[in-house]
Amino acid sequence: MVEIRELHKEFGSVHVLKGVDLTVARGSVTVILGPSGSGKSTLLRCVNELEEITGGSVVVDGELMGFRRDAGGTLHRLHPRVVARQRERIGMVFQRFHLFPHMTALENVMEAPVQVRGLSKAAARTRALELLERVGLSDRVDHYPAQLSGGQQQRVAIARALAMDPELMLFDEPTSALDPELVGEVLAVMRDLARDGMTMIVVTHEIGFAREVADHVVFMDEGVIVEEGGPEQVLDAPREQRTKDFLAHVL
Repeated sequence: MVEIRELHKEFGSVHVLKGVDLTVARGSVTVILGPSGSGKSTLLRCVNELEEITGGSVVVDGELMGFRRDAGGTLHRLHPRVVARQRERIGMVFQRFHLFPHMTALENVMEAPVQVRGLSKAAARTRALELLERVGLSDRVDHYPAQLSGGQQQRVAIARALAMDPELMLFDEPTSALDPELVGEVLAVMRDLARDGMTMIVVTHEIGFAREVADHVVFMDEGVIVEEGGPEQVLDAPREQRTKDFLAHVL
């Protein structure tokens, strides 16, 4: 589903991603671990073109993201409208929920299908009600974000991302802003998505979730992938000392 090759990202003089290579299989769950500042969130933002890459390439479902290649092999930046269309296939859930505060849970989930896809309000409402039921919020559809707990808001954000029928879901530390007792309800929704075969890339510090759900675990530090493999290898028998030190600190 995702092929990342020699990915570089620079912010001025700061080199955040330094030649990252990563393959994500269709229907798999890839969990990315690493300390703050290691480039995890920047990597996610490059996948769906929220950040323009400095070098390398990102291919999602066979399509080069953000660029077109001419007959001579030269890359040309795509028009922002084309990039936006590419991005429609990718759902993203952030640390902060970014819900529209003046809209109910139902209206938040309906908004993108109506405004971006041109879906009728009736069809969007039906789909939004299904998704809110799926994330356990059928009794909160008319509540505004301020009337919801953090965990409920994040579940609305997940439903909103799913409303666009994405082929790929990106989660950027989706539980880091939640009180500890609310983390489980969000992870439960993510487990259900994984069981249903959704391709997911998840940046998280939830080691238990990674061990239980991940097909592939990646440990990043200082803009590079230090170690990757199955959870039983990376989490239980890491080869690299930097990975061992990180896990000892987190656990």
